[in-house]
Amino acid sequence: MSTYALNKLLREVNRNPQIRERFFKDPAEIVAGFDLSDDEREAVLRKDVSALYKLGVHGLILRPFTLLQQMSEPDYLTAIRS
Repeated sequence: MSTYALNKLLREVNRNPQIRERFFKDPAEIVAGFDLSDDEREAVLRKDVSALYKLGVHGLILRPFTLLQQMSEPDYLTAIRS
């Protein structure tokens, strides 16, 4: 598992407008540039918040990532608690 790379990827999407734009156009292109396990890769590509949390994404990185997708606070909390 490469939790560091997973957190770094989502942090880049959150903070770098160029990476974010490319990610929302072609997430597979951005994901390919990071050393992720198959499970991590699939969770990012599906934007599976529950799986991302279980894989070790820190809440201070995950919540901004979900805000970019306009996920409500109740939906976010449900996802990380499931």
